[in-house]
Parts: sequence; C-alpha cells; structure tokens
Amino acid sequence: MSQSDVKHSLRKLEFPACVKEALPRIESMIIGRGKQNFIMQLISEFVFLERNKDMDVRRGQSPQTYVNMQMNKIQEFQLILVLIEYFSQPGPDSTRNAVFLSLFTNLTPQRSKILCKLISTSVSGSVAPLLSAAGTWMQQVGCTTPPSLEVAQSLVSDFIIFSRKTSEQLKQLPLVAPHFAANLMTAVADLYLNDQRGILTPPPDALLDVFCEWVSENPSLCLASQQPLALPTGAIAMPVVTPLAGLIRWSVLAPIVSNKPAYSTLHLALLQTLLEIVNDGPPTALNAQHLMLIATPLKNHAARLVSDKIDPLQDADFQKCLERLAQAVQIGLTSKCIYGNIPQLLCTLETLPPHTLMKIVISANKSL
Repeated sequence: MSQSDVKHSLRKLEFPACVKEALPRIESMIIGRGKQNFIMQLISEFVFLERNKDMDVRRGQSPQTYVNMQMNKIQEFQLILVLIEYFSQPGPDSTRNAVFLSLFTNLTPQRSKILCKLISTSVSGSVAPLLSAAGTWMQQVGCTTPPSLEVAQSLVSDFIIFSRKTSEQLKQLPLVAPHFAANLMTAVADLYLNDQRGILTPPPDALLDVFCEWVSENPSLCLASQQPLALPTGAIAMPVVTPLAGLIRWSVLAPIVSNKPAYSTLHLALLQTLLEIVNDGPPTALNAQHLMLIATPLKNHAARLVSDKIDPLQDADFQKCLERLAQAVQIGLTSKCIYGNIPQLLCTLETLPPHTLMKIVISANKSL
C-alpha cells in the first residue's frame, strides 16, 4: 500500500479509531527501519491531530480550520486510553520503547501535556509496560533535561502537592517499574535544593518521605537506571546518570534549611547503597563532577555566615553538612563507585571551610 493510500484509509476513520489503526502501522515501519519521515507524518496527523499547512487538506475543510485544530480534553482522554492499551499489549520491549520514543522525542506543548497525563495515569494504574518505556524515554532524552523535568514536576504536583495523602501506587512504584522510579528520582532530585538563583528550596515533606522509604527498603534502587536498555538495532543508549549525586546533595545541604529527621534517614540509606555497590568493571555510579557541584552552595552559605559575623567552624548545621559530604565521598571512594576527575574533586573539597573529617578524607585519598 502506498503512503497516500495509507493516509487515505486512516482518514476514513474517526478519532480515536484512527489512532488504534495507525499505531500498528507505525510499529511495523519502525521494525522495518525505514520511512522515518512518513512515520512522523502519521504520528502528527493521526495520533496527535496536529495540522500542518504542508499536509493535504481533508475534503470539505478549509486550510485555516485544518491548521488550527487542537485536541479537546475528551480527545486527550481517549488518546491516553488508547496508548495505555497499546503499550500494555505483549511484545518485545525494544519495539515498545522505539514506538514511545518516536511519539515523544519531538515534543510540542500539546504532546508534552499529553505525555505528562499519560505517565501520571500509568502511575495511578500501575501500568508497568508503559512506565518501563517511559523510563527508557527519560534516559534517552536525559533525566535532567527540560522534557524529563516537566514530567517529574507534573508527577510531583499530581501525587504530592495536590494530593491529600500519598497514593499507594506511588509508594509501590519501585516494585512496578524500578527503572522508571530510579530515573524519576534523578529528575526530581534536580528540582530541589539546587541553589537556583541562590535559593535552596527543599522538597515537599511527603516527597522526601517517599524517597526515604524507597531507598531505605531497596538500597539497590538507585542503580536500577543502569540496567541495559531494550533499544532497536543500531540505536545508541545514552549515558546513565543515577540519582545518587542528586540525593546526596539533598542530604548534605539539608541541615542548612531543615532539621527534619528524614534527611538523616535518607543519608544513611544512601551510604548503605554506596557500601553495597559491587563493580565488575570501571565505576559508573557517581560522577566526581556532580559531587563537586555540591561545593558551590556550601561555599555560598559559608560566605553568608561570615557576612552575618558567624564563624562557619562554629555553626553546627554547616559542620553537619561538611560531615555528611565527607562521609559520602569517603565511602564512595572506598567502594570504588566514583568516576571522573577524582584529584579535582579532592582539590575542590579543599576549598571548603576546614572540617576535621574532611581533612582526613582528602589526605587519605591524595594518592588516587
């Protein structure tokens, strides 16, 4: 069947029937590794109802109407149900992931909104196959890139900020989709205690409690993002970023903004994770560069203390920050899970205000 015949047959169908018919066709073409431009056209017109001036106009419709058509909320809901049904069907993970990436790699505002609602609905329904594909998507586009951060913020809003209590589905997410849960932690960790514009914003208490529970009950969860990706032949897996550095930043900087015991629980759980890492090859869990970034907000806070005529060496909360960072670095180095420029990391730590344990850590690892 020619491309024009495929489009003609799909245009005879109402929405969402055209989506149900288009997805298997898109899948077969992806497997055949060809017609990428045509795949994008089918996705645009028959999945997301996007209109382009270059597309041929349906009979009886003016070009202006055709261009301005947007999904209404009912159509969005119908599309989400069709996508959940499609991604829940048995089949190779590599094919499912390839279709998901094709649908959501080039995000328009409408596609982004649908993606957020789709993943939120899948978390609520514990739809493991779709969440697995979403975890692969996050890793391929980058867990700390704007698309992933938008999904992360949407889930935090849906399940934490606008929820009266944390749902059991969110609490059980690591059991349903551990790879997605790990990548979600990486993204969410980037949203808080990140010294944006000189302000350290802590995560919501309920979110902190969920992450503490996840990591405490399953110390290996932070490493789930390192599991091999099921990608189509010829596709290149993007570098893995675990949530460890982001969550270590939370536990290290927490004493500056909060005295909640949950941060101590998180810190201990992260140290336990580091202790349990077994490397058969080069370290891959913690990037030295990411640990170095924690020094900047610490130095900024020390400068604020000095300006307030407070000696950082006498400030108990600041000293606790340095102690936690020293512990994390030492255990990370002992467990051989830190990679990158370790000498530069140690030099960066030397620029921080003096701390007894930090001095010992730096001295003990100078030969690395």
